[in-house]
Amino acid sequence: MLVSSLPPLPPQLDGAPLPISLERLRGRLGMLEPEDQQEMQRMFEILRWSRQFEESQDAAVVKRFSELMDEVSTPLIREVLTTLMDVRMITTALRRRRRGLGPPPLGLGRWFEQIRRHFNEPDFGLGRVFPRLSEFAPLLEQGDVLNVDQGLTRQAWAYFKRQADDYYFSFEAVVLYVARWTLIAHAQQLQAQRGRQIFEELVTEALGKYANVYV
Repeated sequence: MLVSSLPPLPPQLDGAPLPISLERLRGRLGMLEPEDQQEMQRMFEILRWSRQFEESQDAAVVKRFSELMDEVSTPLIREVLTTLMDVRMITTALRRRRRGLGPPPLGLGRWFEQIRRHFNEPDFGLGRVFPRLSEFAPLLEQGDVLNVDQGLTRQAWAYFKRQADDYYFSFEAVVLYVARWTLIAHAQQLQAQRGRQIFEELVTEALGKYANVYV
């Protein structure tokens, strides 16, 4: 009944609107069994925490992430959260490399050590896992970090969509629905950032030397 009540997700990530608000989604999840509700609550807590780490020290962030993940017992939820953290870790590493910094000191996700060992390789030695990663190098050279983030988000979307094809009316289907819903929300945020960036570039181009008069 829960799966049937959820509005269908769009076939593609780009430009897709959220089919349901966060408030309504969490309300629908109230149909789950109490134990499954607790697992979903933990998933949302980790997603919220990962958007802006509450700890100020790298070691504290790593410790807290490990503690939060230890509370999750569903293998698929652990896989989803780890995959999302992997994407964030790779994006962080790409940005640091473009700025001439060293490997990220924050050790989260499955590929942290791999990234550190292969930091100067275009794809961090992760071509097998992220086949298109090396294609993002030209975008980074142009300073187009948002498109890099969007590209990695699309890869995560494709991965979760393939997994969702194996589940229908089950708790796993709900988990993968929430995972893809999260990526749509993130993509919308990136599009908003892209819109602001384009607007600022147009203003700068139009006003020239007067662009920063009121900044």
